[in-house]
Amino acid sequence: MIKDDTVHLRKYLTGIIGNAPFGIITLSAHQEVGIINADAANLLGYRSIEPEKLIDMHFTQAFSKIPELLKAFDQFITPGEEFNRDLMDICSGTFIIDIKIRQLFNGSLIILEDVTKQHKLESRLRHQASHDSLTELANRQKFEQRLSKYIIKASKQKLPGAVIFIDLDRFKTVNDTAGHAAGDELLQCISRILHDNVRSRDLIARIGGDEFAVLLEDCPLNTATQIGEAIRADVKKFVFYHGDFAFNIGISAGISAISGHDDKMSTIINAADNACQIAKNEGRDRVHTVMPGAGEYEEHKRGINWTIRIKQALEENSFVLYAQEIFSASSSLQTRYFELLIRMRDEDGSIISPGLFIPTAERYDLMPSIDRWVLETSFASINPEYCYAINLSGQSITDGSLGDFILELQKKYNINSSHITLEITETAAIRNIKECSQLIKRLTDKGFKFSLDDFGAGLSSFSYLKNIPVNYLKIDGSFVRDITTDPTSYAIVKAINEVGHAMNLKTIAEYVENEAILHKLQGLGVDYVQGYHLHKPEALETLRNKERIISLPSTKIGCI
Repeated sequence: MIKDDTVHLRKYLTGIIGNAPFGIITLSAHQEVGIINADAANLLGYRSIEPEKLIDMHFTQAFSKIPELLKAFDQFITPGEEFNRDLMDICSGTFIIDIKIRQLFNGSLIILEDVTKQHKLESRLRHQASHDSLTELANRQKFEQRLSKYIIKASKQKLPGAVIFIDLDRFKTVNDTAGHAAGDELLQCISRILHDNVRSRDLIARIGGDEFAVLLEDCPLNTATQIGEAIRADVKKFVFYHGDFAFNIGISAGISAISGHDDKMSTIINAADNACQIAKNEGRDRVHTVMPGAGEYEEHKRGINWTIRIKQALEENSFVLYAQEIFSASSSLQTRYFELLIRMRDEDGSIISPGLFIPTAERYDLMPSIDRWVLETSFASINPEYCYAINLSGQSITDGSLGDFILELQKKYNINSSHITLEITETAAIRNIKECSQLIKRLTDKGFKFSLDDFGAGLSSFSYLKNIPVNYLKIDGSFVRDITTDPTSYAIVKAINEVGHAMNLKTIAEYVENEAILHKLQGLGVDYVQGYHLHKPEALETLRNKERIISLPSTKIGCI
């Protein structure tokens, strides 16, 4: 009678846990299956067997279809021994299973969860964080990480190596004549030519708009020069056809050696970059090879020239604030909202893109001065009825006096702090998480808001998000731009938007370049949108001198 009652109880408990969203198994003190639900049986490989038929089966038999799981249990489950284990990520062939084992009074409890989709998304995020979405080549971050590791290896083992920097000649002509779609197609063609000319172990990266880099490991300098010349020759022979247009493209390339003698990454990169500039200045369509340090004077001189111009712009107030409007994707809020952007005015009155001077400012630690100029100029110029986003660099975040400076400006210009959002890139926030969190806490206590910019570009996005107390997530534009053509980008934007909303954060999508992208984002429920399709950046002074009425379809202008 007792045995019948036990069987009845088991069946009853099995029915209760049948609807659990994960697999549940109990083992007796003799390691026999006591209770098991359908999800657990499915994850163990028993897709056509009722879970009840596994009851009383010894775990060595029950888990036999997953050798990895069986091995783990053999290792960690010993009768009479206390245990509480998390055995993460065991692959069963079909599933990736997250496993937790907990000791019970007279046996053990096992929880199995299918994390296959999560792993695939994380894998894709890792790939996106380290690769260029257009060419599928490595990006700058991955290139520098790999180069850094090889420099250490080369120093220990005295191995040769080289870095090639490549800049396309006449690329702008293709964009201006045939459009950006043609330019994108050309970049993909160039990436294939690069693959055809390097060895399988070499790393190719796209490090800028039309700039590439190649890391040649265990490669003498003369061999690297031959590879560079082969690439140059193949690109020169290549004719790019797009519609009715035909283009001849060339390259300028610079090569620097990894000597294996305590090299510094910055020295090697600067040498290759400078060699590339020398090749361009000497007439293009050529390869220039240098040893590290040989071209430091030219690089230093070029950097010093930019630092002089930056300092002069700060002294003479020749930087210019531009503004790009951000729109509510669905709400009917009335206050207008703008992101403020910096430009430099040249001596002839032309506007210089930040891409030309910001890298030098970062290299020579001038960003804190630029950020303070932007903050003070913004606070002195903005319309108190509108909302604004102002970018802060990673260098400024580590400046302990920045919080005092911002609060002094607020008092000086009588700024409504709730109308100011300070944007920090995800990468800068993660690298300086302690200082960043302290700054955010101090200023949010005073009413300021914070946005995490370029969210999703870094691998650590979700794990660090709970430790950075921001108000808004700005989804990285590389995902938004491809949302209508790339299912993975769509899934990532959807995931980021859902995670943001689950944490009570508002989401902003940048790089909205056409109507199709806008409709996709509205369908996902993204809160705010920004991009050239909606508003091209204009000088803040120009905006102050004219009235504009811009709205999304069936949507009034909104402010965060």
